[in-house]
Amino acid sequence: MKRSLLLFVVPFFMISCNQSNRTGTPTGEEIVLTWEFLGNSASERYYNAKWILENRGKTILGEEGWALYVNQQGSGVIQESVSGNVSIDHVNGDLLKISPKQGFQLDPGESVEIDYHNPGWMIKESEAPLAPYMVYGDKEQTAVLVKDYRVLPFPALEIIFPPSSGIPLPNAEWIYEQTRPVSLLEPGTTGNVLPTPAREVYTGETITLDQGVKIIHQEGLDNEAEYLADLLKQVTGPVPEISEGKDGGAGTILLLLDDNMVNGPEGYKLNIAPDEGIVITGGDKAGLFYGIQSLLSMIPPEAWGNSTGPVEINAGVIIDQPAFQYRGFHLDVARNFIEPEHIKRLIDVMAFYKLNKLHLHLTDDEGWRLEIPSLPELTQVGAYRGFTVDESDYLMPSYGSGPDPFAEGNHGSGYISRESFIELLKYADTRHIQVIPEINFPGHARAAIKSMEARYDRLMKEGKQEEAEYFRLIDPADTSVYSSAQIFNDNVVCVCTEGPYRFYEQVVEDISKMYSEAGLALTTIHTGGDEVPRGVWRGSPICQAFLEQHPEIGGAGNLQAYFGERLFEIMKRKGLVMAGWEEVAMKRNERGRWIPNPILVGEDVLPYVWNSLGRNLDLGNRLANAGFPVVLCNVNNFYFDLAYTHHPAERGQYWGGFVRTRSAFEFIPFDVFKSTLYGRYGEPYDPETDFNGMEKLNPGSYSKVIGLQAELWSETVKGGTMAEYYYLPKLIGFAERAWVGQADWGVIADQDKRVAAMNLDWNRFANIVGQREMPRLDYLFGGYNYRLPPPGAIVKDGILSANIDFPGLIIRYTTDGSEPDATSTEYRGPIEVSGKVLIKSFDTRGRGSRVSEPSM
Repeated sequence: MKRSLLLFVVPFFMISCNQSNRTGTPTGEEIVLTWEFLGNSASERYYNAKWILENRGKTILGEEGWALYVNQQGSGVIQESVSGNVSIDHVNGDLLKISPKQGFQLDPGESVEIDYHNPGWMIKESEAPLAPYMVYGDKEQTAVLVKDYRVLPFPALEIIFPPSSGIPLPNAEWIYEQTRPVSLLEPGTTGNVLPTPAREVYTGETITLDQGVKIIHQEGLDNEAEYLADLLKQVTGPVPEISEGKDGGAGTILLLLDDNMVNGPEGYKLNIAPDEGIVITGGDKAGLFYGIQSLLSMIPPEAWGNSTGPVEINAGVIIDQPAFQYRGFHLDVARNFIEPEHIKRLIDVMAFYKLNKLHLHLTDDEGWRLEIPSLPELTQVGAYRGFTVDESDYLMPSYGSGPDPFAEGNHGSGYISRESFIELLKYADTRHIQVIPEINFPGHARAAIKSMEARYDRLMKEGKQEEAEYFRLIDPADTSVYSSAQIFNDNVVCVCTEGPYRFYEQVVEDISKMYSEAGLALTTIHTGGDEVPRGVWRGSPICQAFLEQHPEIGGAGNLQAYFGERLFEIMKRKGLVMAGWEEVAMKRNERGRWIPNPILVGEDVLPYVWNSLGRNLDLGNRLANAGFPVVLCNVNNFYFDLAYTHHPAERGQYWGGFVRTRSAFEFIPFDVFKSTLYGRYGEPYDPETDFNGMEKLNPGSYSKVIGLQAELWSETVKGGTMAEYYYLPKLIGFAERAWVGQADWGVIADQDKRVAAMNLDWNRFANIVGQREMPRLDYLFGGYNYRLPPPGAIVKDGILSANIDFPGLIIRYTTDGSEPDATSTEYRGPIEVSGKVLIKSFDTRGRGSRVSEPSM
């Protein structure tokens, strides 16, 4: 689902909290803090950095009474490298503590440098430490955000990527080479609709949509008619007139259902003719809805900006249906909260590109984001992050959420109320999107654990011991030592007690009631089940006694599988499909290796396969061949929180590589080996050696691949607007593959011929994105904050040549060293230049990309 920490991945600084303070110690408002990244070691896997701590107070900052806390993802500090007479310690998760050693003294007006090394390399500006705060006080500890905190600019690319690393510098020339397969095609020659229809034929005629267009719909299609009318008013002016009926004609849009006319569920036929008007026929309501999306896609993109008059669209016929029944998008609102209004914007764009499943990751170690009325502590405690002594009031800060749980712009705090969730369900349903809630157990459960401990303490104080223990999730005597993927040491429930099972069933009961109130049926619960770290439960007296009583389980290593089987029985009683990350369908054999769990084959268990790294590239094949239906969520193709490229200014993670729009587009669902050509930095794979011994997908198991899902994890995402940058335009590439399925070029055996065919198809697709989709997304649903790719550029013999990932975007440049803006000279082809050249791409609103600077 997410990740195992790789050594090359950037380090997590973390901490523990124990301080007393004395009156007069400088507060966070009198501290100036600077952090500087100094570069990666060329010979060893560590990076150099330093803090500069300056005292602008009027009293001495001494050897006690204060500590600085900060969030930073990574894998720990090399302790012997720390200078400045301080220690840098890990608390938990990504929280670090910087505290003075004996003899430390910082006088007013003075500063101290704290140099240190971290294991692993750093390459991203977004990996810098976040939201430092000072904790001080005497009896009552107090936290103050360090307001004067600055991160110095990163060093030159050559310092970040030493020549000995073999990693290409992500400069303008590198982008130019990467973009060579793409060239501008004549507008109108590439097709009008994405994802690409199964069949589209155009007559050369056009039809006009204007203020007089009428929508006529068959009985029961009110929702679809109103949706279409609401969007058409943006391009034609007034809301079109809607009426019920079965007869159309010129000047009308007729909406019909006919399951005999269209090829299968979610299929549709769109017929556009000057004399007959527009007729959209769906095999079901979802198919009709997707036919509406194709009609909207055919409207010229510029019409969405400021048009209120007639628009012309091409006449022709589209006959279409999806390849996969499951076309999903996963959104993590637990790590950093994303407000419901931004989730609705995601739903809108998902629907436009014909995706139909929204997997909401509602709970994790760093937050519980859904109100459960029967267990109020889940949101009273688990939905907020802030400074806390014992986490009985809030969870500790993570990902830079800071000490104040209620600060404006604090993405660490917040939850979806019961009423908002019901509204969200209805909103998605009107757009033919099913919301699949995830409640992640037994790992990634820290927010639930801390919340239920707060409940336990409250009820114990009230003398209600039995009630207090009923939903308790831990063994308080457990001494197990472990570290999770996000460096937590206390995030797994005790599966040997009944509390977790009672808890889970209660939560599912509350969620089911929300679906019922929305007029829907809860059919699937995603149970998480991923990344349970080694070492859990081994120090639990309760679990040791339990295993002695149940030797058939096979030891602590299979308690996770036992938990999954117990959870499945709960879901089965409730008539629910138990979805989960791939681990829910697996168990350990006698040698301790993960294998498909034969007990769950043929049951309503749906594994989502995320781990496609290294020797796990064939994991989806293995589970499908064993008889499980699978949803493929491959890290190296569909993890949208992974950065677009390795440029330091490009936000995102990179533990699983880098994911571009093309990464999703080029995926070959039934032969993943063919679409895995290069490593994260472009190093080629040798199929004969790198994939030797891996299991291929049997042709008889193709039907077990029920769909694909893209993921957006939110550790580095700060709110819904930033999320749009991460998921667009990647979502369009994913939608192409999820709707079209395996491309024709995917079955070409010869690699050179397959890649050549794929490049041609990608060029067609990239031109549609640049010429039509991005200009439309400037205005559709209020406009989106999609990523604009920086241009590639070279200067050779004084001639500037430039290219762009998505032809059709405007490229502008300057030669005087100033940053290009929306009024700068437009690049239209190779041109003679001198001076310092800077170049950017722009959208129709004047937003610009990151600057590219070719060498002169």
